[in-house]
Amino acid sequence: MEYELLASIKESRAVVMGASAGAINMSAKWLCSKTFGYEVEKSSVYNGIGLDNFSVLSHFDLENNIALVQSELSLLSEEINIYASNKDCAVRVKGDKIDVLCTVFFNFPLKDSEIG
Repeated sequence: MEYELLASIKESRAVVMGASAGAINMSAKWLCSKTFGYEVEKSSVYNGIGLDNFSVLSHFDLENNIALVQSELSLLSEEINIYASNKDCAVRVKGDKIDVLCTVFFNFPLKDSEIG
């Protein structure tokens, strides 16, 4: 990393948050694919900051594309946990309470579990 901030971010006791691309970049790995709207010819897995061993897919139309998303993420989901949030999603943390204001799927296609 150009500014060598990675170790400081990972070791900090501060709350580190990312929205949209920021959340994706906090992932250990993430999939860049034409299916997900990226202008690429070939799908590739990239390393993120790696705040923990997870991957994030955000702002995707899951209701109309769940089979496509499951197929695209199946190999990566065997390696790490994947959290896929639907479009128009929000997470609110207030004190000890966490509100998930959308549908978020955890580690599919293996578990296909909704957490919000």
